[in-house]
Amino acid sequence: MKLKTRKFWNFLPLVINYLKLKSKAARNKRMPEYYTLSQKCDMFRKYTYNILKLLGIKLKVNGFDNVPNGPCLLVPNHSTYLDPFFIASALWNFGDGNKITKNFAFIAKAEVKNKKNIFKIAELINTFFIDLEKPREIPETLLEFGNYIKSKKLCGVMFAEGHRTEDGKLGEFNSGAFRTAQSAFLPIVPVTINNACNALDNNRNGILEVEVTFHNLMKPIMFQTLNPKDIADQVKSVIASNYKDQVVTSKETIKNKYSSKKNK
Repeated sequence: MKLKTRKFWNFLPLVINYLKLKSKAARNKRMPEYYTLSQKCDMFRKYTYNILKLLGIKLKVNGFDNVPNGPCLLVPNHSTYLDPFFIASALWNFGDGNKITKNFAFIAKAEVKNKKNIFKIAELINTFFIDLEKPREIPETLLEFGNYIKSKKLCGVMFAEGHRTEDGKLGEFNSGAFRTAQSAFLPIVPVTINNACNALDNNRNGILEVEVTFHNLMKPIMFQTLNPKDIADQVKSVIASNYKDQVVTSKETIKNKYSSKKNK
């Protein structure tokens, strides 16, 4: 079954899950203290995982034990708008009592604020926003994000490429994420997301298996004195060690517009 057919037959449950998440996000906007941090993460995880299943996407998770129970910085490659769904679901223990579900927060571009409904959902999951038009404010936002991650003992998620892949290959990794890890003394977990570039391609057939691999943790002592660009190259090398290039067919990526300004 092609994705466009699957979306047709699953239109109602897809809309219901989206509207439920939107409703929770709207309540959070009105009453920021109504939900606990764990409840917000769990709600996002629940509804977005349901959406993934309805889109015919199966998740395979490797290296879950490499993610610490304390604060850390997760650095995945970026393939699709669904990447936050993949990461949030991959941090779930799926009922395994031997594993601890991890809570999370994200960094996103300030453009998200222009999309009202998405912005509310982003706020629900503790998202910090960087404005590439105001480069002087970026270091302060990244430092605030790092300190928040540390104080709340969360997995902070930063897509170091800054945008989704243009060609199915890994892009250049910006140094901002790694300055954050150094300033807040956070361990880094490189994350490889495989087979996700065409997740929203309406013409893809069957069930799509997306693989999320959490690599070995890098302790702060291992990179604290290094140049952030060198850390970026090192993390990219780890992610590339099991990343599989893809041929991009999804219009989501083909028609995407990229900003010429990047956080170096």
